[in-house]
Amino acid sequence: MAPTDHTGRPEPTIGENLSRLRSQAGLTRAELSAKSGVAVPTIKGLEQNVRTTALMGTVSKLSRALDVKPSVLLGQRQTLHRDDGAREESVAMLRRAIHPVGGLPGVRLSGEDAEPPDAAALDTSVEQAWQQYHRGDFAHLIASLPLLLASARAAVRDSRGAGLRHSQAALSRCYSVAAQAAAHVGQDDLARTAVERSMVAADQAQDPVLVASGCNALSWVLLRQNEHHLAGQIAWDAADMLNPRFSRDNYQAVRMWGRLRLSSATAFSRQDDYQGAREMLDDAQRCTLVVDLDAVDYVNGGHNAAFGPSKVAMVRTEVAMAQHRPAEALRAAGTVSPTTRIPPMTRSRHLLDVAHAQTWEGQYADAVGTLTRVHGMAPEWMRYQVLAREVVRLVQDSKGRRRIDGLAPLLRHMNLIGT
Repeated sequence: MAPTDHTGRPEPTIGENLSRLRSQAGLTRAELSAKSGVAVPTIKGLEQNVRTTALMGTVSKLSRALDVKPSVLLGQRQTLHRDDGAREESVAMLRRAIHPVGGLPGVRLSGEDAEPPDAAALDTSVEQAWQQYHRGDFAHLIASLPLLLASARAAVRDSRGAGLRHSQAALSRCYSVAAQAAAHVGQDDLARTAVERSMVAADQAQDPVLVASGCNALSWVLLRQNEHHLAGQIAWDAADMLNPRFSRDNYQAVRMWGRLRLSSATAFSRQDDYQGAREMLDDAQRCTLVVDLDAVDYVNGGHNAAFGPSKVAMVRTEVAMAQHRPAEALRAAGTVSPTTRIPPMTRSRHLLDVAHAQTWEGQYADAVGTLTRVHGMAPEWMRYQVLAREVVRLVQDSKGRRRIDGLAPLLRHMNLIGT
């Protein structure tokens, strides 16, 4: 029995998605091979379901050649999972939250006007939303966003002077968390709109660190949309504009500069510029002379709340895997501190790279153990990660007749038990 989506229909395999997208692009297998650099036998094996998984590097090359996001090729869910909340309404709630129609000329809808909260209550609500995001609690986060955004917009409407700048900053953070939630349920265009609105509000708040945070969020969304060069350029330019002095007096600006350098490193690696990626990582490492302890900043960090020595090591792991160097990735992962200062979702994303590297090294039992840790830390978030799905499939396809303890619960959780 094949895995099914939330409607009960069989989910298309990566090969079925690849065949459909290649046909739509009017390419033969040989033409796609020439354009992507992926061998014809690999493409043929995927399309005929002889191979049911692909390395993420292969997925990235194929998706670039087909001008689609990797999530489209891999089949990322476009709504909440059936076990995680009111899935049929999830995208509609997000869309209403980000695109309210009540404020348009000639449109008056009852119930869309919110009372402006006091500044402290609004700040607390925004921080709670980010905490839900970093726990991977998307169902509750998405359900809370319409009221949260309406409240922030009401605060902007009724504020003046310094209070208005404070409300604009809160609205910026609300749109930013909405953008990240949208991206994680596969709504990248909706995420991009929310990020752009976040950046406008940050600019009106006259907060340069918050503006830089918005640029960083936009870079992340663009990476998801395969716009790697543009993503890297935005992160690079934002760091240049911030340009802080490396001192404790500029702590927040230094940590944001380091985060932007990590985003540039990821963008460089997606373009196979590993020398550039290493230079960006070295720049970020310099920031840890000031930000010498791993710390979370929900005010200025948003979706990049974590920064410090461990976060730099995590991105080194990610870049090494992009370069197909699993042994190097595992060495970098070995330097990551076991601190609880890193949010569960950030640590879980790193552990997916670790599990991926372990499968490359033939350490399948270790990979299952690592994936089980991810499941324990962020079970809902895990369902939406295409890398998690592919690593679980890699372990399943590679185990042969051997029984690996702990694999079956992961297959059930990722809806792969029938493959």
